[in-house]
Amino acid sequence: MAICQNKKYELLLCCLLFAFCFLLSSCGGVPETFYYTLAFEPSQPINDGHSPLPFVVGVEKFQSETIYDDDRIIYRDSPFEIKYYHYRRWVAPPRHLVTEKVLSHLSDSGLFEKVTAYPSMVNVKYVLGGRLLAFEEWDEQDKWYGKVTLKASLYEPATQRVVWSGTFAHQQPVAKKIPAAVVEAISLSLKQCLDDMTKALAQELGQQKAAP
Repeated sequence: MAICQNKKYELLLCCLLFAFCFLLSSCGGVPETFYYTLAFEPSQPINDGHSPLPFVVGVEKFQSETIYDDDRIIYRDSPFEIKYYHYRRWVAPPRHLVTEKVLSHLSDSGLFEKVTAYPSMVNVKYVLGGRLLAFEEWDEQDKWYGKVTLKASLYEPATQRVVWSGTFAHQQPVAKKIPAAVVEAISLSLKQCLDDMTKALAQELGQQKAAP
């Protein structure tokens, strides 16, 4: 009789433990993680119907400051403190996403005969590289911005001689204080930086082409 009572007690204890674990999982489970990527409309060709510059440009993988190697989306209101949206993440570290956008943006610009990832089997005249200096939500009082700053340089792979460099920055106001709107603002800031970079490249290389 005592054995049966012990078994009943153990069974009741197991049921209570199972119910307790179920209650914990339903009330205090891990929040869902959301993933984001960059998206914006391609820019119009920059060459105004003229023939592209007659050479191939390679784009190497962009580098970034250490804090942007993480895939969590960053928000800041101070240059001294870093904060993260732990459950709002980029689909890949920002430098990878930016490299892809630089490739597609330069290709769509029509500025060059061909744009390819570097290293490449294709013979390239110049290589474009860069570093991501800011890529985040930036908060100022009651306003939020999507902030992007990048530095880019163009060099000859055979000699490593830098023929052009520039730094580009933009802060796009966030339309609504939600993560999706922050990502949209960061995307638009990157687009503006790439537009400015492409125009600067066109001016520099156009001058070199016109030089005797």
